[in-house]
Amino acid sequence: MKNILIESNRLLLRRPETGDQTSLERVFCDAGMMRYLGEVWDADKVAEVIREWRDDWGVERRWSGVLIKRDTLQIIGTAGLTENTLTGEAGFELSWFILPEHQKQGFASEITDALLLFAFNDLNAERVVAETHPENPASNRVLEKLGFECLGERHHQYEDLPGFDVQVLWGLSRESWRKKTA
Repeated sequence: MKNILIESNRLLLRRPETGDQTSLERVFCDAGMMRYLGEVWDADKVAEVIREWRDDWGVERRWSGVLIKRDTLQIIGTAGLTENTLTGEAGFELSWFILPEHQKQGFASEITDALLLFAFNDLNAERVVAETHPENPASNRVLEKLGFECLGERHHQYEDLPGFDVQVLWGLSRESWRKKTA
C-alpha cells in the first residue's frame, strides 16, 4: 500500500508512523491548535489516532496523514480525505491542520487544492465537503477561495471532539470545481 498519497509543489501527505508522535502532539495537545475543535488531547489519544490512521490508510477510501514540507521533510501538520464521514452529507470530507509557524504561507490552500484534484480526478468524487468552526476565518477563507459554497451552520456533537458542537458546512461539486479550474 502506497505510503505517500499526495505530492504537490511544496508538500507531501503521507501515512502516519509511530515516530510521528511528538510532532502530532504539537498539533493535538496544544490549546491554541485545538481552539476550534474543542478539548485538547493527551499523548495516549494521539498514539491511538496514529494507530487508527495508519491502520485505516486507504481502507474504505479513508486517508488521514502527516503533512510534510518537501524540501526539508519537516512535519508541518496533518491533512486528510475520508468518504461519507459526515452524517447526512454524501461525499468526501477533507481536513487539515497547519502548525502556527507554517500558517499564512499558502500550505492549507495548496494541500486542499491537491486533495480536490485527487478526489475529483482519481476517486471520481461527485462532491467534497468540509466543516469549519464559525470563528475560524482562515479556514473559511481557504474554502471560499477554492470555490466551496457555504451551506450554513450545523449543530451536532462528535464523541471524539467534545466542544466542537457548532460547525459551518461547506460543499463543492465536481461540476463547480471543473468550471472554476477550467
